[in-house]
Amino acid sequence: MRNSLLTICVGLFAVTALSAQEAVAIKTLPFSATRKAGNTLYVSGQVARTPDGADVKESVDAETRQVMENLGKHLEANGYTFDDVVSATVYLHTIEDYHEMNKAYASFYKNGIFPSRACVGGAQIVFDFRVEISVIAYKDDMD
Repeated sequence: MRNSLLTICVGLFAVTALSAQEAVAIKTLPFSATRKAGNTLYVSGQVARTPDGADVKESVDAETRQVMENLGKHLEANGYTFDDVVSATVYLHTIEDYHEMNKAYASFYKNGIFPSRACVGGAQIVFDFRVEISVIAYKDDMD
């Protein structure tokens, strides 16, 4: 009986986890890619999916670069740049990817002034990506 119950629970978890990974149009999900409050821009977590829907999974470096490019597009569309990013949160599937992610991540901050940041390892990221990053940007003056 106990093994049967465990099998049922594990089976339900697998079905739930699989259904959470089904491809869904981003526009149908209950969150905004960006949200502005005054001069502050909040950019939702980005994964390594190109604008045409292709997944970039060759390496942690490639994933991080695509994630950062995605963030950059959201920043630019709202009148911000990486220079305006004041805080970032990085989620890694495994903390062992920390150094490879850092190298790619740092290359997007050309002035050497980095935002505050938190990094979490051991995260289960959607669609089996290894990197997800969200940012908060701020500008004193918005034209």
